[in-house]
Amino acid sequence: MKGNRGALRAAFANNQTEFTMALATVLMFAALSVIAPMFATARNMTNILSQVSYIAILSIGQSFVMLTGGIDLSVGSIVGVSSILLATVLKSSPDVTTGIVLGISVCLFTGIAVGFLNGVLVSIFDIPPFVVTLGMMQICRSADYLICDGRSITKLGDAFKTLSGLELFTGFRGYYLLTILLFILAGLTLSKTKIGRNLYAIGNNVVATRLAGVNVTFYRAVPYVISGFLCGLCGAIMSSRFGAVDPNYGSGYEMSTLAAAVIGGISMAGGKGTIVVTAIGVIFMGILQNGLDVVGISPYWQNAAVGSVIIVVLLFERLSHRGKGKAN
Repeated sequence: MKGNRGALRAAFANNQTEFTMALATVLMFAALSVIAPMFATARNMTNILSQVSYIAILSIGQSFVMLTGGIDLSVGSIVGVSSILLATVLKSSPDVTTGIVLGISVCLFTGIAVGFLNGVLVSIFDIPPFVVTLGMMQICRSADYLICDGRSITKLGDAFKTLSGLELFTGFRGYYLLTILLFILAGLTLSKTKIGRNLYAIGNNVVATRLAGVNVTFYRAVPYVISGFLCGLCGAIMSSRFGAVDPNYGSGYEMSTLAAAVIGGISMAGGKGTIVVTAIGVIFMGILQNGLDVVGISPYWQNAAVGSVIIVVLLFERLSHRGKGKAN
């Protein structure tokens, strides 16, 4: 019996963030279900799934970047410019099938290319990630508006909309499953592969990792390419889902992905966190924002609530580190 208790205590100590955030998420869900009976309906759960899927996909890439001690502020703008290019190619193609294939290919390639450029500037030229991705955010958003002249591109066709409209069963769309599979793949990559081990090592101590013979330049760039690819994928899914593209697509997503990762327990300093905690952070964010909306809270207060949660989580992390330091 004592051995079981000891094992449980050790499991909690090693996964304190996961347990804490999971408990907070469950309690918030229960509270909102009591306060607003409409919250826990099947229809609203489907709404939450739809709302968080895009952020969930982007949060995977953001988590990879943050594990190395970096940050990607360009995610929303990459979604915007890649989706605009997709729509432009699709509308200009005389054949629907060719247009869809070429459009999605261009969308994914754009994400990868911008992510690669971010990675090169950060890893080879050693420019701070905040500066690089902030600049890229502005460049991509400007390109976004210039390509479409600031106007939405509509009527992308029923065939294209069908891609995201596929339901595996009632209310559960195909891209929900894709999101889950991406999280599983990301988790396995971080926990079972050389890439994952090196990303954690760089986040913990980049100098020691370089001295150990790891190609730090390469592995610092990889997360930005992954993030860019996922931005392109998200842009394709959003474009298909709505059958139209707006130049504001992805606006504010950089803050949402950062919030999901930080709330979930990914350290801003790098080297700490898992995809599991990111998933919990995404769910927490989805429930919080949807719950506040259902209750009737103003969107302005919703943003303040999200910002407050981020600050509280970071403060808790800092105080926790200080406590451990004093204990040692």
